[in-house]
Amino acid sequence: MKKNNVLYPLLGLRVHLNRCLPMKLMILLVLVFSIPAFSAAYSQEGSVSFSAENMRVEEIIKHVRSISGYKFLFNHEELRTAGTKSVKFANTPIREVMNEVLRGTNLTYRLEKDVIVIYPIVVTARDSVQKSVTVKGVVKDEKGATLPGVTVLLKGTTIGVTTDEDGKFSLTIPESPNAEFLFSFVGMIPQTVLYRNMPKGDWTVVMKEEVMEVDEVVVTGLLMRKKSGFAGTTTMITKQELAKVSTGNIFTTISAIDAGFKINENNLDGSNPNVLPDFTIRGKGSFQNGSTAPIFILDGFEVSAQKVFDMDVNRIESITLLKDASATILYGSRASNGVIVIETTAPQAGKLRVTYDFKPTIGVVDLTDYDLMNAREKLQYEKEAGLYEYEGSVGYEENNRREQAKLDEQYYTKYKNIVEGVNTYWLSQPVESSFSHAHSIFVEGGADNVRYGIDASYNQNKGVMKESGRDRLGLGFTLIYRINDKVTIRNYMSYAHTKAYNSPYGSFSTYAALNPYERIYDENGELIAKLSDGTTNPLYDAFLPNRSFTKMQEFTEQLSVDWFIREGLRLKGQISIVKGETSGENYKSPFSAEFLNTVYNSENRMQEYLPIAKRGYLSMTDGSSLGYNGNITLNYNTLFGEKHILYAGIGCEVKQDDSNSHGFTLTGFPDDRYSDPAFAIQFKENSRATSDESKSRSIGFFANGNYIYDDRYFADVSVRIDGSSKFGVDKCFAPFWSVGAGWNVHNEKFMQNQNIVNNLRIRGSYGETGSQQFSSYQALSTFQSYTGKRYIIWNGSELMGLGNEKLKWQVTKQLNGGVEVGLFDGRLSASFDIYSKKTSNLLSQMDLPLANGFSSYVDNVGEVKNTGYEAMISGYLMRDTHRNIIWSMTAKLAYTKNEITKLSEAIKRQNELYKSKDVEINQLLYEGYAQNSIWAVPSMGIDPSTGYEIFLDKNGNITDKWNPSDKRYFGVDEPKYRGNISTYFAWKDLSVNLSFAYQWGGQQYNETLLNKVEVTNGEIDKNNVDSRVLKKRWQYIGDVKPYKGYGSVETKATSRFVMDDNVFQFQSASVEYRLHSDFLRDKWKVETISIGANMSDIFYISSIKRERGTSYPFARRLALTLSLMF
Repeated sequence: MKKNNVLYPLLGLRVHLNRCLPMKLMILLVLVFSIPAFSAAYSQEGSVSFSAENMRVEEIIKHVRSISGYKFLFNHEELRTAGTKSVKFANTPIREVMNEVLRGTNLTYRLEKDVIVIYPIVVTARDSVQKSVTVKGVVKDEKGATLPGVTVLLKGTTIGVTTDEDGKFSLTIPESPNAEFLFSFVGMIPQTVLYRNMPKGDWTVVMKEEVMEVDEVVVTGLLMRKKSGFAGTTTMITKQELAKVSTGNIFTTISAIDAGFKINENNLDGSNPNVLPDFTIRGKGSFQNGSTAPIFILDGFEVSAQKVFDMDVNRIESITLLKDASATILYGSRASNGVIVIETTAPQAGKLRVTYDFKPTIGVVDLTDYDLMNAREKLQYEKEAGLYEYEGSVGYEENNRREQAKLDEQYYTKYKNIVEGVNTYWLSQPVESSFSHAHSIFVEGGADNVRYGIDASYNQNKGVMKESGRDRLGLGFTLIYRINDKVTIRNYMSYAHTKAYNSPYGSFSTYAALNPYERIYDENGELIAKLSDGTTNPLYDAFLPNRSFTKMQEFTEQLSVDWFIREGLRLKGQISIVKGETSGENYKSPFSAEFLNTVYNSENRMQEYLPIAKRGYLSMTDGSSLGYNGNITLNYNTLFGEKHILYAGIGCEVKQDDSNSHGFTLTGFPDDRYSDPAFAIQFKENSRATSDESKSRSIGFFANGNYIYDDRYFADVSVRIDGSSKFGVDKCFAPFWSVGAGWNVHNEKFMQNQNIVNNLRIRGSYGETGSQQFSSYQALSTFQSYTGKRYIIWNGSELMGLGNEKLKWQVTKQLNGGVEVGLFDGRLSASFDIYSKKTSNLLSQMDLPLANGFSSYVDNVGEVKNTGYEAMISGYLMRDTHRNIIWSMTAKLAYTKNEITKLSEAIKRQNELYKSKDVEINQLLYEGYAQNSIWAVPSMGIDPSTGYEIFLDKNGNITDKWNPSDKRYFGVDEPKYRGNISTYFAWKDLSVNLSFAYQWGGQQYNETLLNKVEVTNGEIDKNNVDSRVLKKRWQYIGDVKPYKGYGSVETKATSRFVMDDNVFQFQSASVEYRLHSDFLRDKWKVETISIGANMSDIFYISSIKRERGTSYPFARRLALTLSLMF
């Protein structure tokens, strides 16, 4: 069969996945570009072989259709009256077959490419001659692209034709003003056109894609459900919404659209392009870092957050956030933190179409939150603090004078630099305005039964730290093949290469700490290796050939088969294979300043390098991963009794992930020209080669039922059983479930005779989901092979990690209620959801006495409860269809409260031990308080008479002694309220979108005050400080100041530094203009041009004055966009 010629090479390509990449890519390219040839083959006249005895002509025609690959147009009633025939064909051309089958009947046929039109033989009399007319035109889709292969049929007759490769058609018909034409095409909504309503001359018919609107269906990645009958809580983001709110990355864009998707600002890494943001949906439900994030489903398969972070945004068709148990239950043990489902754009049939997107971006570093001293202020501060006054001892006058002379020399050396104009602004040295650019191209086309797509992208994302960035190259090939409108096979193969490189200038905090009176260059214009205080000059190392990068490659093969067995019954199977490879290097030149020793003699100081064997180092890592993921689902839906709709589905999912890694650090490099590992002398001191491996398997069985009555009442129930190798033998399986129900009030009879409320839906759900986001072997005791001398003498292994086979599944019980309202024919809409999430059997590391030989183990230690609500209101301020003006505004608000409801006795004892040892301010866990609670000793402020801080002890007494056991609760370092406001304005082809964000109700411990204001005398000359030191620190008796005086006593956790964190942010502003004209189309073959600009992170206003982006600064970004469709 002809169709098999397309399928078999594809399957062969998939089977030999592990062969060399160039061969695979070459085969796939040949396959993809051969698709038009395959499509053309259908229109060639083929031959058939079969026989029939006394078979009805109608059945013979259907049989010819099934074996020939041709499409047929005919009237069933006319064929039913054609009688029976006996025929026999052996490799007979199709024309001869049709001639013989229709011989002796009143029917004839016409062959139009791959379509055979059967119609009656018309016998005309002289008195019944009718005037005929020729109708011509072109058929296009909504994007303006022409559609070949569209069937054009004169209704009530068998007269018809199909459009050619340019979407054009020409049809001669009997003239009649009441003539109706039916335009039909697979994947498009059939359209009826009345002859008298069409203009004279050539027609232009626009067909719409036959898909449910995104707001009518919920995509869960495994099943699709009608939204009006779905009890789960979801947020759906379309491709158009993503384009409107374009920010630095996909995660900040989602957060700007839905306040329930919370990104915790990373004050340490700022805008670092190589660091993933930390995000949650509806609060934290775990004590373990990295286990609070939702899972990501891309085209039906689970993928990492890193892959979503790196993907080409132009390929995304829609994003659906699944939030409550009823929405996420199908993912069972992985769903407690929410699920984000991403659907990519599928290629469309029709004439070859090419879309190209170009996005250049300029990044400007944001240093507005830094307020450091200049050189003169810093030296003045050091002098006032007494750094240049030697407190000598009585009887040692000579020594006192000598030491004072040294201090005087240090002071006047710095003063001389200042007089000579030295005022180094170190913050500007490691940063620059960056230029990034992203390119994306998508090629699509094909016929009804074969569609293909080629996507390619390149994104060079430069950071504002010099020579830092992230480059990604992506290639993908899609083939969608339909068999008799019953089976759809989709194959997607992709390759991605990513290189992440860190700045050789090091951490930004290093430059923020350097004193401004230090010189960068000496009198000869050479970089100074060591500054006057012995500190390394980071610029000296920055210009050496150091390198730090990571390379990642990923090969993905996805195959899905979708079989519509019969009306309402659908079987779908999917399998994905992902192969990943990583490698990384971190090289430090042997001439780096850290390998310099300062040697002092009686006259001056000298600098000399360490021995070669200890200079320079090279750390190398490599790893690989292999993941298998497959699922199969059987879905059934039916309408019975005119009012009852039933959806049912069952399925199974299996998953396996294997990974391994290796690494070592070498030292002893003689020269930068010999930085290869072969030239190293030895392993770095106290280090050795390491390796690691991990394997995990999981399986899940699920079932779902959804019932809708009269589109008014609906109920939903789901069950899932999951098994995972991450747990002990007795705990590896666990059940999860959910139930939900709702009421479409607007469909009640009492709501029909009014025009105010067009949508009113009430829904609720309850269910249990789980989490297994932790390492593979935490439940198991692990062993490592002997190393060192013991390896030489014995071959054996020793206990490496203490397991806990009694670990239980983390279980999240979630109750959700919601209401949705639409008013005034959709002009105003609102929604409100309230929820309660309680997670039990929380996993956490428990400390052990060192006598056990292990520092910790993992155990189930408590319960956490998250409660909150999410509200949204959206409306059209103007919706004028006559003038093509739209102005809308949307506001969203999310409230979250986190509370620890239960802790094990072991962790309570651990907390008290932590408290007595003065751990960090937010590492204490207590029942009745949030996980990220801030604990500090209550402060009464600074004593004006002494300049020392005054505290309250646990009994309420005033004291000048700080005691860790006096710590109290002073808030949570996460905001209780978060929200965003956006407005969208469009006039004809011009559109503008503005997005703002706000938060309040949280607190922060201001680390800037600790590290840059209340510094001790021993640190004053080592680091630059905040300018508030001169103005707001206590200096004289009677001063009423917020910060204590100079001294050597270090400031510890104090309530003075706990501040309300209220923020208002202008997230993004974008403008776009779409240009499409006949001139562009005819002259340059360009269907549409879109030009736009976007600016993100425009300003950030906070109630806390602190340094932001301490290791990597934040940045503002301006991006231009250009999109061309050919």
